[in-house]
Amino acid sequence: MESESRPPTPGRSPLERPRPSWGIVGPIVLLVAALGTVAWLDLSSGGDAKPRPLLSESGTPVRGVYLAPTVTPTGPQPTAKPKPTFAPGASVPKGTPAERDAKRRSDLLLLLDAATRYKAKNGAYPSTKNNVQTLCVYKDLDVGCKLKETFGGDLPEDVRGNQNGYWFQSDGQSIKIYASMEGSIDVAAACPTTDAELQKHDNLVCVSGG
Repeated sequence: MESESRPPTPGRSPLERPRPSWGIVGPIVLLVAALGTVAWLDLSSGGDAKPRPLLSESGTPVRGVYLAPTVTPTGPQPTAKPKPTFAPGASVPKGTPAERDAKRRSDLLLLLDAATRYKAKNGAYPSTKNNVQTLCVYKDLDVGCKLKETFGGDLPEDVRGNQNGYWFQSDGQSIKIYASMEGSIDVAAACPTTDAELQKHDNLVCVSGG
């Protein structure tokens, strides 16, 4: 029985092969390329090709927090004032209270001697018009600073500082020089005063001349 031969399809040569369908071949080629890429990554990373961790996973580099630049003030800036290393009356100097009080009594006697010699030379004590002043804290205001002429140098200062220092009172013909003691004093040695500033200090003693 002879086989039936099919008539050729109109418009196509009998020797022409059927063309592949790219709608099927395209996805297959992309799949093969993807598998090849994964295999290459696996070999290049030592057999452990893993996708990069998500930003929320541990070990992921975290983007630094943005810090706004510091605004630099324009124009001249004030110079910072140094803090005092010693506040009057805030710390206790060397020696015992009794030793410091002994120095105060010695200083008063030396100051009275200088005032006596000043009066002998000038005819009167430096006058405060009978008001109380610090002995020589304010160099341009305290008249007690004039005693340097006969004292022979800088006048002594109380070891606890100027606020607890020596005070000067004179009407020109009489004089009192005060000091505040740390230890208790005899009632007979007390030096009462009506000056409001001196009344803030305890255990006042004084020497006087006239």
